[in-house]
Amino acid sequence: MRTELHFHLLPGVDDGPRDDQEAIELARLAVADGTSRVVVTPHARLAEIEALPALTARLDEVLREASVELDLRCGAELSPDDVGWLDQDELEIIAQGPPEERWALLEAPLVTGDVSLESAANELRRRGFGVLIGHPERSPMTPAATVHELAALGAVIQINASSLTGRHGPQARAAALSFARSRLPFLLASDAHSPSRPPQMTAAASELLAAGIDGAAVRAAVDVLPGTILRHGLSAAHRPGAYGPHGRRLRLGQRERAAMRLARSTQVFLDRRRGF
Repeated sequence: MRTELHFHLLPGVDDGPRDDQEAIELARLAVADGTSRVVVTPHARLAEIEALPALTARLDEVLREASVELDLRCGAELSPDDVGWLDQDELEIIAQGPPEERWALLEAPLVTGDVSLESAANELRRRGFGVLIGHPERSPMTPAATVHELAALGAVIQINASSLTGRHGPQARAAALSFARSRLPFLLASDAHSPSRPPQMTAAASELLAAGIDGAAVRAAVDVLPGTILRHGLSAAHRPGAYGPHGRRLRLGQRERAAMRLARSTQVFLDRRRGF
């Protein structure tokens, strides 16, 4: 089951789908791209946080009536400036992970704000939440060194699939590949907003493989780690080779064989998509 952790799908809330029909079309594109579960992440600053669970449940019903099989979870995308004005209950509404290891999606900012990414991440940790760093490769005001420091403190990097496919320009693509090669824990998400800005997870996986990223690492970033940290928390991503394709802990002797199977299955899947 492929899980997406950064996806703007709620209609009429932020700069995502304008209405139910656009949301249905976007959800169908996600399913066609191989996704089975989505954490819906509207921009927190544009949403009424307490209303998000009900809005997510409503959209779930809309998709069911349209025969779109996509499991939805309630979340939100925080900007650094958002963290200070959300109370603990509001953070809990949009947080993910098990009770003992909750975490939130915090975007690396695209414009200069009053609060830095580092300060916001520190505040979230102080309040008991881990940090999934959203699209740091797109943030001109976030040095790579800051991302490395946050990862050393337990954060996980979320790279946009569209950065790898070139939508955001050569600098974002180069930065995305740099993070993927850095040995820091990373995963992919689409950050999809509309049918004109659709999910591109499979295409992004192809880009990573073409750039020489190990097949097992690609499969983990696309198909394994998102679901794993949703179930087990961010610490699971900091255990190299510790999780197999279904989130189960592997014995040490199984790790190399699991990596080889993942690499082979990823390449076969992508070759089929390309028509080879």
